[in-house]
Amino acid sequence: MCYASAEGHSRIARADEALVVRRQPHGTNWLVSPEDASIAVCLRTGTEVELLYVPEETQRRFGVTKEATAVFKTDHWWRRDVFVLKNGRKALLGKLQEGQVVRVLSVPIEALGLGGGGSLRENASVVSKPEERELADYRNYGL
Repeated sequence: MCYASAEGHSRIARADEALVVRRQPHGTNWLVSPEDASIAVCLRTGTEVELLYVPEETQRRFGVTKEATAVFKTDHWWRRDVFVLKNGRKALLGKLQEGQVVRVLSVPIEALGLGGGGSLRENASVVSKPEERELADYRNYGL
């Protein structure tokens, strides 16, 4: 997911930053920084996130609690941005409520131009814990 605002501004997400869902005038949802809502923040496939302060309606719709972990995936064919939740359900970015807080847990190394596989966390270690590999196995959830 990497969209540009009307001014053409966007940037790549960073590990351990908080983002917010904002509905754009043309009706789509973007992730933006709370400090500057005019810049779209790009997530790459494989980015691990945590949905924080999940509203009750969203909790019911996707079977999650107030906090839920997910892996971001872009379906290029349908041009849909999807969060694959740990419970296996898929939450489209467009279906999240405006104001939803999304914390970036890790960013794929490929998104940073470093090559290799895995994810990069704030301490620059490669993610290799079994539960994180299981969560990152988003390929099993086709659209």
